[in-house]
Amino acid sequence: MIALFSIIFMCSNNEGASPMRSTDYYAAIDLGSNSFHMLVVRLVAGSVQVVSKIRRKVRLASGLQEDGSLDAEARKRALDCLAIFADRVNDIAPENITAVGTATLRKLKDSDPFLTQVRETLGHPLRIISGEEEAATIFQGIAHTTAYHGRMLAIDIGGASSELALGQGFQPNILRSLDFGCVTWINRFFADSEITEHNCAAAIAEVERIVNTHAKPYKEHGWDTALGASGTFKALQEIAQERRMPERITLPWLEQLLSESIQHGNIDMLNLHGLKESRKPTFISGLCILIGIFRGLQLTTIEATEGALREGLIYGMLAELQHSDVQLRTLDSLVRTYHLDQHQAARVHKVALNYYQQAPQHWCELAKDEALNLIRAVSYLHEIGLSLSYQHASSHGHYLLANSNLPGFNARQREHLLTLVQAIAGIIDDDEQPENLPEHLLLARLARLLRLAVLACQRRNDAMIAEASLSIEEDEIVLSFPEGFLEQNPYLSSLYQSESEWQQQFGGLRLG
Repeated sequence: MIALFSIIFMCSNNEGASPMRSTDYYAAIDLGSNSFHMLVVRLVAGSVQVVSKIRRKVRLASGLQEDGSLDAEARKRALDCLAIFADRVNDIAPENITAVGTATLRKLKDSDPFLTQVRETLGHPLRIISGEEEAATIFQGIAHTTAYHGRMLAIDIGGASSELALGQGFQPNILRSLDFGCVTWINRFFADSEITEHNCAAAIAEVERIVNTHAKPYKEHGWDTALGASGTFKALQEIAQERRMPERITLPWLEQLLSESIQHGNIDMLNLHGLKESRKPTFISGLCILIGIFRGLQLTTIEATEGALREGLIYGMLAELQHSDVQLRTLDSLVRTYHLDQHQAARVHKVALNYYQQAPQHWCELAKDEALNLIRAVSYLHEIGLSLSYQHASSHGHYLLANSNLPGFNARQREHLLTLVQAIAGIIDDDEQPENLPEHLLLARLARLLRLAVLACQRRNDAMIAEASLSIEEDEIVLSFPEGFLEQNPYLSSLYQSESEWQQQFGGLRLG
């Protein structure tokens, strides 16, 4: 795990807290073997809101010596950073602070004076947790920030150790902390900064050897999805985004990146398209480690995720956030934060589900759970832009969601949600109707159904919903209303006529 120690500052309205210190915030400090991080949050509308982040490169593991002690330079870098962190959280009630030590601290002797210096600088007790407890906490952090309910394999490549956790829901079952990390692997295999086929092969082979000794229970149990947390996965995600590639990481792509890196020959000369300058020092070691894990566990794909140790500690302390449906928790929070009309969302959701269920299965054949989750999300959030202004509300909604934290939605789901929200423009506001629908055909068809569901509920009254049966003839949608409905509801009839004219360019809409 990248984290070396993590500090949770739990703030609640406990009696006896110092009146000079806030009891409204939570903060997690994650001191990794490569970087130290601090995250300060507060609880808003049933969800975590980030209010501050600090990150400093400390390179603690690079100062770890053979006798298990830290050299003087690493100690100074660490303590200087801790002084900054301690000052930043000085207004948080001290009785709510818990300090947890992991990877590199596990390698220090209990009598090492550095541990006393850490306690004195922080001003709080320090508890060093086992590797398995660290892996379990990482699993919790990922589980509470994603929407996966099946068997999940969580992988975190840290600076001095890497964690593997396999479980389902919020319960991890198989836990391992392995003795390799991107900082220690730099020191061991790339100390001269040279990148060659030989040292890359050696780094990969050693990871594969270690993983093979732990792989059997993972392979026997199996998993439905694999998710990765750490700087290595974030670097790969950034590269994929910059190159406009799918964000599902595969072994052939990793091997291609390895070949590109070897051609550059030196860590200082790495110039991979999409790789940020700050990630270059440990990228090659992290890449070799991930290739070794892929081979050892026979992975096919893995995706990057945001949650990790810090999030696991925070969510573990907040009982009110223990929600089995993370996407629904996020949607509920946004509804409360932006004061959205829950009754209107329920109307749209009901009609949209009805239309989707009536459409032929092949016509909009997204993965069923994915389609149902998108229908729910758009129904909840299609009016979020109204919280800023009626004028251009769809554009405002796209902006708000594009810049919001959406736990439970991975990058692909987030992109689909934004696309569909943008596709309903012109129904709830005075925006021009979209010139085009999503390029993805199945998303385009889902967008057409969602537009009709939003339109059907524009009277904002349960009794006035435009009930209609839906059928599909080739790519034309046919809506059949009760006799006399359109004549008796001129407002809705006008909306349907306009929509029918607009949808002609995308397959057609016939009213019956």
